[in-house]
Amino acid sequence: MSRQLPARPSPWKGRAVHTGRILLFCLAILLIHWQHSRLHSTSGDATATAVELETARTLFPAAARLGEPASERGQEVFDDDGEPLGTLLQTSPDADHIVGFSGPTNVLIGVDPEGRITGLHVLSSGDTKDHVRQVLDDEAFMHSFDGLTREEASRRTDIDAVSGATLTSLAMAESVLHRLGGAQPSLRFPEPIGVDPARRLFEQAAEVVPPDATGGLWTVRDAEGQTLGTLVRLSPAADNIVGYQGPTDGILGFNPEGKAVGLVVGRTYDNEPYIDYVREEEYFLNLFNDRTLAELAQLDPFEEQIEGVSGATMTSMAVVDGLVAAAREAERIHSLPERREPPLIDLRPRDAGTAAMVLGGILIGFTRLRGIRWIRTLWLLLVIGWLGFINGDMVSQAMLVGWARSGVPWRTAAGLVLLTAAAILVPMTTRTNLYCSHLCPHGAVQQLIRPRKRRWHLSPRVTRVLSLIPGLLLVWVMVVAMGHLPFSLVDIEPFDAYVFRVAGWATITVAVVGLIASAFVPMAYCRYGCPTGALLDWLRLNARSDRLTWRDGLAAALVGGALLVVMSG
Repeated sequence: MSRQLPARPSPWKGRAVHTGRILLFCLAILLIHWQHSRLHSTSGDATATAVELETARTLFPAAARLGEPASERGQEVFDDDGEPLGTLLQTSPDADHIVGFSGPTNVLIGVDPEGRITGLHVLSSGDTKDHVRQVLDDEAFMHSFDGLTREEASRRTDIDAVSGATLTSLAMAESVLHRLGGAQPSLRFPEPIGVDPARRLFEQAAEVVPPDATGGLWTVRDAEGQTLGTLVRLSPAADNIVGYQGPTDGILGFNPEGKAVGLVVGRTYDNEPYIDYVREEEYFLNLFNDRTLAELAQLDPFEEQIEGVSGATMTSMAVVDGLVAAAREAERIHSLPERREPPLIDLRPRDAGTAAMVLGGILIGFTRLRGIRWIRTLWLLLVIGWLGFINGDMVSQAMLVGWARSGVPWRTAAGLVLLTAAAILVPMTTRTNLYCSHLCPHGAVQQLIRPRKRRWHLSPRVTRVLSLIPGLLLVWVMVVAMGHLPFSLVDIEPFDAYVFRVAGWATITVAVVGLIASAFVPMAYCRYGCPTGALLDWLRLNARSDRLTWRDGLAAALVGGALLVVMSG
């Protein structure tokens, strides 16, 4: 009688179950993102946050009243006499796509009437509280923009990150740069230049294109898209030049050869009868013709004995002073080097180092090098030093939830993104949990202190109970993520303890307790306390991938509950 061979698991079934796990993981990420987007919009956070007067006083101590908020122009700040002290700008929602370690930060920017930055104030942050606190405590970083004009600040490339909170501080700085960059309308004359006033200088004008930066040259085009000339606008350079009662706006046209062709006086806060005298005086409006922008920027009205319009001397001379100020600003911007768009990936030395560590981990993990003790020991020490204490690049639940909510910072944290991609994709496809065994600093410490002789042998019942902890922590992660609970997920894992400058006591406690346990029970934290390791192990392709387990049921229940939450909302 022939012996019947045991049935082999169906390869198709194995792939189906494993693929199902991957789909559940992807669906969980999408649900966290959808829930965050929904709560973000319904709570009013999708627009600028309401600024309290006390908050405004951190940037303008004499603030007594705030104007109506306006997302593009910002919010004006006034003193007791009603005089404007400056403007408040928020980086949110314009820069919400810029993510630090685990989320974006809304930074309040103070800008005085001369266009210079008075300071920064963090209104809210989706990043981890310990990293944000480290940035707030760094006076040099928080005042690194003080005194700069918006144009000067928007072109800065020499910003130093805060040690221990590199990703968070770089994201904040980039958010400020993003908010300050580009053309910004004047608070006094917010309307763009229309076609009608441009036609008074260029009859065929059909379109007026704004400049890339405040104070730059506006371009005038005809109906066929051909450039007819350029315009210099008096505002905002002239916004603080007062004639008889207030500032005056206007435009000065230049032909393609760069010669001025005429002046058009626009809206004003001055006395209307006086400004009408200026608008009707042809001699005055053509006084600057045939001069170049550089010549007008060097113009001294006193030396050239320029006289104002009779009956409106103060008003007309204010227009002249405003024109010179606007020409100087346009000439300054015109002479600046062309502003470069940020690179698709900003690969810093720390990112290059992390990328090299990922490649080294793959090399050791998939070759015989992993079996050579001295090489493995040196590698583990390097992982602890570089990825742990120096870079602080580690995969955690706080980071994964933050990225699921706000997006992946692939440009500002390329090294960490590559590390995370390797941590997730390698076990999905190769059966090797590369991150936990070769790239995790906390796992590396546990491997080095693994007990050789004095081991604690846990009973099967204790082992089963302890094995539930990572799964329960993942349940808590999903609850916090979907419910937007005010709980820091950093506190349930030990990884921030390696960035000791920002670590909180909860993180340090988890790290210390886990390492003490691992000195008696091999890899105790990895086996009985790590939710990130449990997630990666659940996603790992292995010999039992064709079998459904209680972890699959838990994952399906969590995703199903999250789906109900999204649908009920």
